[in-house]
Amino acid sequence: MSEEPFVLKYNLRHKLLAIFYYISIGISALTVGSFYAFFHCYRRNDWTDFTHMASIFFVPLFKLFGIKMTIEGKENIPKKAGFVIIANHQSFLDINAVFAGIAHTAFLAKADLWKIPYFSWAMTKTGSIPVNRIDPKKNAGMGKLLKSRVGAGYNFCVFPEGKRTNDGKMSPFKNGIFRMAKEHELTLLPLTIIDTGKRLSKSTLGLNPGPIKLIVHPIISPDQYQDKTMEELRDWAHDIVESKMPYKKLINQEA
Repeated sequence: MSEEPFVLKYNLRHKLLAIFYYISIGISALTVGSFYAFFHCYRRNDWTDFTHMASIFFVPLFKLFGIKMTIEGKENIPKKAGFVIIANHQSFLDINAVFAGIAHTAFLAKADLWKIPYFSWAMTKTGSIPVNRIDPKKNAGMGKLLKSRVGAGYNFCVFPEGKRTNDGKMSPFKNGIFRMAKEHELTLLPLTIIDTGKRLSKSTLGLNPGPIKLIVHPIISPDQYQDKTMEELRDWAHDIVESKMPYKKLINQEA
């Protein structure tokens, strides 16, 4: 099968929807988010659920903008915090969908995001950890930091492809999170995200209302991968996430 970019036709309405969508998030983060941070997290001196408001916020926002999310495998979401979500990456919507459908979470995210005023403060307070792509040596000790924050009650989300795809087809996973998982015995939760790229493209300003789907797989616990190499764990997690992608199902049917 040839790999072609998402074929998206955006009119003025779609462009305006995208603009209002981003504005809604920005204004809410500055107002409601700041209010919640001060009156709840700061006064309690507990920031582990700083993103709890995001989990609540995106459910009605999706409905308002016509994004119809369905979730398969909700029973696989751990009841106790302290797990790492491993997901494919198509769109900015992926982050919003994880909040709305899975759990409030911190992220391993590119260090450039910490250069943005206010956003850098919010990322730090959520427990998120910057990843330096230019100088990997600056990432030394990240595994221990991730382990300590997971142990303190933070969930994390990682997109191991490293960047969003243009066509919805998954790229190979990078090693980082799986090396840390092997070293620090992290519980991994594989997640397949479908059609977010069709709703909000990474390359064109436009929001196209319609369905998206999240498929939550059973956790991968440390005892399940203790005898696997890092590469085997990486490829195993990739295969699990990719197994539910529509193009993968089509290939299997044709075979």
